[in-house]
Amino acid sequence: MAVALPVMVVIPPVAIGIVAIVAMGMQGAGKQRVPELANVMAETARHLNGDAEPPQGLVEFFEEIPDMRRGSSAKSANSAK
Repeated sequence: MAVALPVMVVIPPVAIGIVAIVAMGMQGAGKQRVPELANVMAETARHLNGDAEPPQGLVEFFEEIPDMRRGSSAKSANSAK
């Protein structure tokens, strides 16, 4: 319980901050003052909307993870026989 209260106090402001920054990137507000941040947040918004290609590092990361579903479906197929 002692951990839950600080977590519930910290997470909402962080989430609101992220939403505000992404909204800034989507709307282009602040582009003249902080163009680097506005461009990064616009790209983040495109990723969150599914409009941008996933980063190559993320694609490589998921390719390295073995597909556990194949193993479990093969086991269930064998047990069904």
